[in-house]
Amino acid sequence: MLSREQWQEVRRLHAGGMPIKQIARSRQIAPNTVRRLLRSQQPPRYQRPERPSVAAPFEPVILRLLQNDPALTAADIARRVKWPASASSLRSHVARLRKALPPPQTAPPVRAGQPSSGPVPHYFHPGWAELGLWLPAQEFDVGHGQSRTCPVLVTVAGASRHLAACLLPSTAFRDVWIAHRRLLQEWDVIPHTLCWETGDIQPLMPWFFAAQGWDLSWDTYLARAQLADLTVQTSFSMPALHAARQRLKAAFPARPSAPSPYAFAAELKSWVDDANASATSTPESWARERSEMRAAADAPELLGLRAQGRAMPDDDRYVTIAGNHYLVGAWGARRRLTVEVTDTEVVIRSSGYHAGGFHVVTYARSWAQGVRLTHPQHHTVSTPGTSRTVQGP
Repeated sequence: MLSREQWQEVRRLHAGGMPIKQIARSRQIAPNTVRRLLRSQQPPRYQRPERPSVAAPFEPVILRLLQNDPALTAADIARRVKWPASASSLRSHVARLRKALPPPQTAPPVRAGQPSSGPVPHYFHPGWAELGLWLPAQEFDVGHGQSRTCPVLVTVAGASRHLAACLLPSTAFRDVWIAHRRLLQEWDVIPHTLCWETGDIQPLMPWFFAAQGWDLSWDTYLARAQLADLTVQTSFSMPALHAARQRLKAAFPARPSAPSPYAFAAELKSWVDDANASATSTPESWARERSEMRAAADAPELLGLRAQGRAMPDDDRYVTIAGNHYLVGAWGARRRLTVEVTDTEVVIRSSGYHAGGFHVVTYARSWAQGVRLTHPQHHTVSTPGTSRTVQGP
């Protein structure tokens, strides 16, 4: 960069009548540089080019997280937004954004049917829902000589008290998500605010023990909800969910014999349908509240999230999922396979054309633990232009 003295010398020579090219030769600088110095009314000085802050694209999400939960730490935010820079940089940005937040407005909880004397929190407006687990005082016959308790995911529309419930194999978050996804698909709408009670959910419980690559977790769910501009709340009283649990407890007392999960699920669905048709949740009130919710097709970030991952069979060609072992043929040996899981099925796919085709094996999912399954429901082998069903895994 040229100095102030050179700028002054160039301007003095040009004012004395010396041509630009002669000034450039005598001072050994480019003619265009001479012209630029003559046009400048100020001596040259170094200016660092402005660069956008690394936090700029993350600020809207960080602000939304802090508004939903002001107690979040910088470490929690880093995990949720996948912060790419240093932790100290994020801490300074979080402190700055925290100061920019408006002061919190506190209001007493408003129960359905009670008038409000102040501003009503947004999650008490129509179009929100309360979600949580109910643990029946009942063991279920899950097969293979085993019996154990299974949780029920309960979803209640906040204003109309319209109810949805689904029995699931465990309290692991991936199983909770499978049920949650199914219930939202049945409603065909998504509440603008999802109010979760997470006390009984186990977000860190291992989904399986041998394979790696699964990323469906509570943090993933929160990140996808933020992409869909949905609000997730976890820390406030939920009267609708509490009332639904009490009704379920009264409707399904403990029984001397252990029913199968499928029989209980059918009975639960029938009871939910009757409860939604009762006077406490009229179709008109549910229709009004449903109109305040978002269409399921408008939030593919959430409903498009599936419980799937990659797994590699062990030396005996078993893929371990949720504590059980599913056999694959020689086509899957020493290869990473794609696995998709629902509450009723385990679908194992080859990642390419192995042993003469693209293999898809579908097992009935076992709710028992430590079981080896060797007889799939379907095994399809596809080649260009053909598809055939074969026996065995």
